[in-house]
Amino acid sequence: MTVDLTEANALPPLSNKLFRVFARFEFSLKMTGFAHMRRDCVDIDWDRFANSAPIGRQFFAHIRDHNICPTILAEPPKSDYIEQGRYGFADHVNSPSCAQELFGAVRRVRNNLFHGGKYFDDDHRRNRLLVKETIAVLLLAAEWNPDVNFCFEGRA
Repeated sequence: MTVDLTEANALPPLSNKLFRVFARFEFSLKMTGFAHMRRDCVDIDWDRFANSAPIGRQFFAHIRDHNICPTILAEPPKSDYIEQGRYGFADHVNSPSCAQELFGAVRRVRNNLFHGGKYFDDDHRRNRLLVKETIAVLLLAAEWNPDVNFCFEGRA
């Protein structure tokens, strides 16, 4: 039996890069203390990272003022949901107004891709931009935090 992978390969360009960058970034957060045990699993503390020095307010201001992720800020990724057995996306999501909300949006881009929601979304241009901008935010955050950068680049 052969399975046709055409639809499985229909993710936006750079999705594979996003998955690699995201995985390495989360690993780096674990290695630099931005994680804790919750029951029997490691939970990444994204909010603590987002609010830590040298990230926090200055990082969000830089992102906004240098137009690093205009799509994420103006048209953030939508939350998915299931209602009465039907899968869909929220009609509206508030735009990020701080680093914590920005990293929430970054995680949502990854989650929507990884968990399959983007297979049903026909806005290819927006999806491409969301993926590209998410990569840019993660790499800039790794650059801004020397400890995360050290681990991300494999120097630990």
